[in-house]
This record gives sequence, C-alpha cells and structure tokens, in this order.
Amino acid sequence: MNDPEIRVVCVDPDPEATTRQALTRLDATVEIVETAERCLSRLASAPVHCIVTTDDLRDTDCVEFCQRVRAHDPDVSIVVCPTDGSEALAGELVGLGIDGYVPREQGRAVLETRVSDVLTTTGSTSDSLDGPTRADALEVLQETTRGLLRAESTEEIATIVVETTEHVLDRPLAGVRYYDADTETLEVAATSTELEVRATEVPSVDRGDHVIWNVFADGEPAVVEDVSSVEFPYHVERSVEGAVFHPLGEHGTLGVATADELDVSAIHLVHVLAATAEAALDRTDRERELVDRKAKIETLHAVASDLDDCHTHQDVYDLTVEAAEDVLNFDVCVVDVVQDRVLVKKAMSSKFDGDSLEEMSIDEGIAGRTYRHGRTYRVDDLRTDDDAQPLDATFRSVLSVPIGDRGVFQTVSSRRGAFDEEDQELAELLLSHVSNALDRIDFEQRLRTERDRFAALFENVPDAVVVGRHDDADDDPTIQAVNPAFERIFGYEESELVGEPLDEVIVPPDGADEARTFNRLSARGEVVEDEVKRRSVDGLRDFMMRLVPMETDGTSETVFGLYTDVTERKRRRKRVEILNRVLRHDLRNGMNIVGGCAEMLAETASDETVHYAETIQDRADELVELAEKTRAAEHTLERGESTAEPTDVSAAVGESIARIEREFPDVGVDRSIANRCFARADAAFEAAIYQVLENAIEHSDRATPTIDVSLRDRPADDLVRLSIADNGPGIPDEERELLEEDREITQLRHASGLGLWLVDWAVSQSGGRLRFEENDPRGTVVVLEVPRADAETIEVPSEEMSGE
Repeated sequence: MNDPEIRVVCVDPDPEATTRQALTRLDATVEIVETAERCLSRLASAPVHCIVTTDDLRDTDCVEFCQRVRAHDPDVSIVVCPTDGSEALAGELVGLGIDGYVPREQGRAVLETRVSDVLTTTGSTSDSLDGPTRADALEVLQETTRGLLRAESTEEIATIVVETTEHVLDRPLAGVRYYDADTETLEVAATSTELEVRATEVPSVDRGDHVIWNVFADGEPAVVEDVSSVEFPYHVERSVEGAVFHPLGEHGTLGVATADELDVSAIHLVHVLAATAEAALDRTDRERELVDRKAKIETLHAVASDLDDCHTHQDVYDLTVEAAEDVLNFDVCVVDVVQDRVLVKKAMSSKFDGDSLEEMSIDEGIAGRTYRHGRTYRVDDLRTDDDAQPLDATFRSVLSVPIGDRGVFQTVSSRRGAFDEEDQELAELLLSHVSNALDRIDFEQRLRTERDRFAALFENVPDAVVVGRHDDADDDPTIQAVNPAFERIFGYEESELVGEPLDEVIVPPDGADEARTFNRLSARGEVVEDEVKRRSVDGLRDFMMRLVPMETDGTSETVFGLYTDVTERKRRRKRVEILNRVLRHDLRNGMNIVGGCAEMLAETASDETVHYAETIQDRADELVELAEKTRAAEHTLERGESTAEPTDVSAAVGESIARIEREFPDVGVDRSIANRCFARADAAFEAAIYQVLENAIEHSDRATPTIDVSLRDRPADDLVRLSIADNGPGIPDEERELLEEDREITQLRHASGLGLWLVDWAVSQSGGRLRFEENDPRGTVVVLEVPRADAETIEVPSEEMSGE
C-alpha cells in the first residue's frame, strides 16, 4: 500500500506518457495533473515531497515552471523527464538545482528508480554532500555545462566530466570510456589521477559480464554498494567501497567510485552530469558528422564531374567502386549489372577473390531482392537474413543499393551493423550520379544512332527537304543543305544552293509576302503548315509545306522545310468533289421529282397498275436515303483526323435506344448496360449505334423484331464492348466481305451496305474495330469495340443511366 505521508505530483498532459507509467509502483501517494498551474495549486494546498514533470507543458515553459516551484518551496524535490534531452536544457535545470534529469528515452525503470531514490532522502539533500556545499556543487555544474557547450572534441568532454566529478564529490575515482565500434570494446577516454597508471594496463573492456559493459549494453545506470562483488576492471591503491556507473547513450559509460559509500545526492549529481555530457557528445558527433558529410558530398559532386568524362559503361562501373572506397571509406564493393535476368559482376574491389564471383539470378540473394524491389537494403547481420548468400563467411553486414533498373551496388563489412543511415544516403547520392552518367552515355549513343538514321532518312525520303538558317528574324532563311529529292524536284544541285536565300530560289513573285509571313513565324519557333505554290523543274506546282524550327542554344535559328507535291492529289480531289456534288445534287433532286410523280400516279392508277407506282416511289425513297447517307459519309470522312474524346457510352446507347423506341414502338429492345461506362469515342459514334439498331429493324424478316443490347467495360483489354444482337436473316456475306476488305468494291446492293460502312468508319475514327458474330439460333451480333477512358478523370452528371 502507498505511504499516504509521501506525496508526489506528476505533471504531464500525455495520458500514455512514460512519466505516468513509471510512478504507478512507488511507495507514495501519486497525483497526476495535466498543467503546471494545477501542480502549483496542489503545492499551495498541501505538502508535496516531489514533483515529476515533462518539458512538454501546455501552459508554460519547463524552466520557468521549475523556477516558480523553487520560489514557492525550496525544499520540494524536482525530477525532469524531457521528451528529448539537450545539453542546453540540462544546464539550465542544473542551475536551478533540480534533483533528477532523466530523458524519456532512458525508459520507465530508470525514472522510477530516480524518483524512488529522491523520496528516500527527502529533507536531507542539502546536508548530504561530503565536500563542497550544495550551492558550490550547483555552481560547479553550471560552469561544467558552459564548458561542455564550448567543448570541441570528445576527449575534451571526457576530461571536463572527470575533473568536475573530482571537484564536486571530493576527489572520487572517476573514469570515462567510449565505445569503439570497430573493436566492439570500451576504450579509456579520461580517468582520475589515481587511476591513470593502472588504467593503461586495462585499456579496453571487451564484451563480457562486468558492470561497465552491462551498463553500456543495457543503457541503464547501476549503483554498486560493494565493488568487490562485481568484475571491476580497475585496481587502485586505496580501497573502493561504492560506485555508480551511468551510460552515456551510445557513446560509452561514466564510472564514479569512492572509498566511502556514495549517498543518494551524489548519485543524482552523477546522473545529471552524465545526461549533460551525453547531450554534449551528441552535439559534437552531429557537428563532426556534418563536417564529414559536407566534405563527402562535395567530393561526390566532384566525382560526378569525373563521371561526365566517362565514355563507356565499364568506365562508370570502375569509377563507382573507386569512389565508394576512397570517398565513402567502404572496404569491399561490387557492381552487378542485370543481363538476361542474371546479375553479372562488372566491377569490384581488389579484395574480392575473382574465382569465387559467380553469377546470380535476380530471384536470389539480397542483391536480387534489391533489384526486384528497386529499393535500398541495409542488413546489420547477414546471419539473420534468409536471403543472404555472402561470398565470404566473415562478412557480417551489407549495404545494397539499386542502380536504377540496371543493376545493384553492394558494399560489405566484417563488422555487424557497419552501415548507418548516413552511409545509405551518401551511397544513394553516389549511385544517383552513376545512374545519370549511364543515362547520359545511353542518350549519347541513341543520339548518334538517331543522327545516323536521320542522315539516312534525309537522303532517301521521297519528299523535298531543305535545311535553312535564320540569321535574322525578318530575313529569308539561307540554305544549309538539301536532300536528293529536293535537287530532283526543283532542278538544282546542292552545291549551287548552299548559302543562297531559299525564297529567291523557289518562291514565285506573287508569293513573296506570304513567304515572309511564314519566315517570321518559323523564326519565332512556330511550326508552319500550309498549301503553297512553288517553282519546280516542271513549272509551278502545288506543295504541302511544313516548316519545323529546331532550337539551338535557346534560339530557333535552324528550320527544316519539307515540301510534298500534292498537285495531282489536289486535281483528283477537285474532280471527285465536282462529280460527287453534281451526282448527289442531281440524284437527290431527280429522285424527289420521280417520287413526287410516282405518288401522283399512284393516286390515279387503276388497281392493276398501282403497284408499279408504289414500286417506283419505294425505289425513289431508297435512292434519296442513299444520297443522304452518302452525304453523311462525306461529312464523316471530311473530319480528317480523329476527334475522339471521353464519352459516356452508357448515355449514348440509352439515347439511341430511346430514339428507336419512339420511331419503332412495336420493336422490343432488351438491354444490359453497365453504369458509367466511358470510352474515347468520335462524335459520330452515337450515330453509328443508332445506325446498327435501325439496320437490324429495317432488314428484319420478322413481324416483331427483337434486339438485345449489351454494354460491358473490359479493363483487362482496355476496351469498351458494345454488342447488338438481332433475330433477323443476317448480314449478306458480300457486305461483310466488303467491310472486311475481302472483296473488291464493285457496287453496293443495298443502302444498308453504306450504313454499315458509316458504322465502320465511325468506330475506326475512335480507334476501335467493328466485328460480326453469328447469333444463336438466328440472326447477327454486331460488336463495336472502342478504347476505354478513365472514369475518375471525367465529370459525370448527377443522374446516371442504368439498365436491367
């Protein structure tokens, strides 16, 4: 049961904090408050023996809070548990005379022990020091904090700690040991005078079951009342009774021993001094790491310049290993490159035995895992990794970094945990330069290849090509080179043209103003495309001219001119256009007259002859419909390039079905339409859907035709599939063959043939395809497949179509 006479107040706004959890087993009454003001209120209303507080307070600063506590009650004990201990904060708190300083990372058990020790000596702290008074001790600790803030090396910090401990605790035996990661031992950094001679006989502490190593390994301080009961690596002339050992984080340990028993107050001073020293060591480490890191980064950037001078992949691989050894101080390195799913070693440290370097599949080992996942792996102990296949049994740790999608860089060490986060970051920086260098070499190779291809294309393209240069934005470009086709078409040798103004050679007099406009546009970097007349060896000809500027040094001085002779194509198009318009106009007007006459004739014809008039009228209507479809086909083809854009096919199908149901109320249409089915479709795609539905009805031989419409989104094929099945007689084989280009075009037997051609053109314009399947038991299934679109990027109306 807790002692009600001992009262502890804990100030921490975090209900899951270490401070709260550590106080549950104290032999005292513990009260938890969330703010400093509430703690001060409790201090004013009843006796409080100890206050435990964090530095992360809601309503005030930690140092200010401790000052107010000391001003209110100088005798109350204060233990601070900061979330992230720093030497600056420790120094300020030591100056206020706090009784405990336990950074949160030291854990719950350390805090619990510290508070328990404070409570056992409540009321006697001021008289517990054997040497200097408490005020003198605090003054020394304040000066020590200032000295540690100025310290520039770990050796200086160790010396300050030992000297301060000797002075404050009346010359105890004190020593500081730092951890050496290479030897995995604790090396002497500084000791008291009486320990110096004997310390040289025990310069290091290996892994073992003795108190100094255990304190470092466990990260927990230890108080030893009888040093003869533990393995103590010092032998001194005078007897040693008690000792306290405190970890200095990952840096090492501080040990303090005296001939007399260490009292609790002295132990607390050691704890505070160790916490301040640890913060100072962290700072010097950070500063040293920053200096080293800056130097390495600067050197790596210099290596990047050397990589720019490499001309082959092998040069880059060799320089990678060299830089990793010389700049990053890696002992053993290797570069593996993937070839046919196998990691092949391209460069390695001289320490590798070449006879043992076998190829490895990308499905094996840590290197394979690195390549497959495209991320860095840092393995502290190869003996615990199932994928590890070290070339040497002495290798204990590895840093494995991908080289883009090309391969893997690895460095290994015989030490466990040899590589840290900084090593990884610097290695990744080096490998980023390496990847850039490899990409540059590949790009240069592609550039040479493309240059060769361009030269071949330039020489062999059947169209006339000229390379010009704009010396001034308003000037006519001068000719730099022409291809053989230019020489043939315009009748000049290249030697006659180089250096001459282009427009003076090929532009007719009445086209000079237009040519100057084109020159200004191309000089500004704009691509110009237009139909022009130019002087050729055969006189004036029509050309499709394309002027394509090419930027050099940030300016569009060079321009490529491509001239395609379209004279015959233009003439043929004009003839077809004239014939088409005349034929369509005369056909439509003539059939309208024929249809009108047939209608009048039917009204006056006898029963025996009326069917002739009706036949004439039906045939005239069919021909008029054919003319209309021909005009629709012309409009479709005149659009030229596809204007496909994201389209809600569900809505388009729904609109077409609704139109069919209005025009043919007796026809039954079954549907299975997916909601929000989007595709990239041409504007004529909806008309194509209606055309298929109408074709199925008009050419059905059933009294009540039935149509089954199914719309499905097929992400696996990246397609939207619309199938329209009917129960009619089927599409004639000759019309299918015409659409599938298996038969020569001679004539269309039915207007439906042109309608299906319109469907085929509309689907093709959308980048899709039209197919036909047999319906079971009778009829045809027309399948329209168009590329699907990503619905997430399309604004969808609030009301969506759905179907059964």
